[in-house]
Amino acid sequence: MLSCPATLYATHMAPLLAPFFEHMKYRLELTWQPVVSGAAASVTTKALFSADCQAAAAIAARGGDEWFAQCYARAGLFVGDLDAVTAEAAVEKGRVEVTRAFCDMLQSCLALKGDWALVLAYQSKEEQAKKINMGPQSKPNPGGPINADGTPRTQAQSGLDARKKLRIEKLPHFLFLENEAIAGNLTLTLIQCMGYPDAYTCRRVTKICHRVLEVAAWAPHYANLLGNQMFTQAVKNIVLEPKWMVGIEWDVINVARDIYCRLVLGQYLQPGGQGPGLQQVALPYSPGEYEQAKSVDRPLQGGGILSKPSNLPRQVLASLPGINMEMIDEMEKLMKEKRGAKDQKDALRDLLRLASDNLSRGVDGTGSAAAGLFDRAVAEESLLHGQNRPAVQDLPEKLVTRSMIEKQRQPEEQPDGPPSLFA
Repeated sequence: MLSCPATLYATHMAPLLAPFFEHMKYRLELTWQPVVSGAAASVTTKALFSADCQAAAAIAARGGDEWFAQCYARAGLFVGDLDAVTAEAAVEKGRVEVTRAFCDMLQSCLALKGDWALVLAYQSKEEQAKKINMGPQSKPNPGGPINADGTPRTQAQSGLDARKKLRIEKLPHFLFLENEAIAGNLTLTLIQCMGYPDAYTCRRVTKICHRVLEVAAWAPHYANLLGNQMFTQAVKNIVLEPKWMVGIEWDVINVARDIYCRLVLGQYLQPGGQGPGLQQVALPYSPGEYEQAKSVDRPLQGGGILSKPSNLPRQVLASLPGINMEMIDEMEKLMKEKRGAKDQKDALRDLLRLASDNLSRGVDGTGSAAAGLFDRAVAEESLLHGQNRPAVQDLPEKLVTRSMIEKQRQPEEQPDGPPSLFA
């Protein structure tokens, strides 16, 4: 059987890729740890100035984790005698850029953006065109067929797309299923990135998480990583309602929905967590298990499910304040009866809203949070409490525009003489 060149290359690169992903996990964790822990104002997050070089040299001479922790926390920057404000901005820029670049690289590898994504976009465009043009054919493009980005297709384009499509199918399998060191560090890094207070990073990580679920949700050894750690981080982002999450809540809820459907309910989704939950049949000879989806080895068509459901996502929800198993059972019943994407996400949101309310009352009795980076979103911003947003009232007086004023003045300023034909 012929192997994909990309897979052969990646296999030979495994001894180098495993340390790379291990180091990226270590680096990003140390880079964001002071910010996540609330110690961003400490000296360790400030860029290295000339006056601090002697102390830094002493720490570097000792080596060990202390030096790396301080180095990565300041984004590895030495700024000499630069002013403090510009230096702080440079550190923040370095922190977010290394994280965003890492996520953008993974998106390109998984055909979620870039050149490879155009191949899937063109394929989807062609499939949609075939469905639409079942009747009379539309006029052919006078310039010939075009790619998804509008560029003309060459004679060799089909062969190039076929090669890229093979790489698209094989590379995710290698990254998440063939090498335990690579898969473990990469998945844990994605889970960490979902919790970093940067909306750009979080939004892109949610797309990558869907691809991970499409590739590996069916594997029992992924149950703890996905059903416990990834699901916990997604739920935490929603329940705590930090301000930096405003605007991307639905993306995170959709990840939680994708996990719950595949690992608990026996449902798989369309690529990207889109569409309704496609329910699999329960096995008659093995109660509590589901028949595996036919697309289990085809992530680009939806992937598979965990045949023997995991109880870990249920335990995560049951650990939330004020949530019991009866509420979870009611939510699952609703998600099985109404499998539309909106219905299922609303069911999850309603349950998480109760936990959020109970948590906010339990913290300080008022629902307020400490000011700062992780300040809690107010009711007008919150997705969970969207129904509390005040209605926009009508303007209290008649709106008068400049054109209306000019129209009223026109008869008074009209000169004497015969009326104009164009009045």
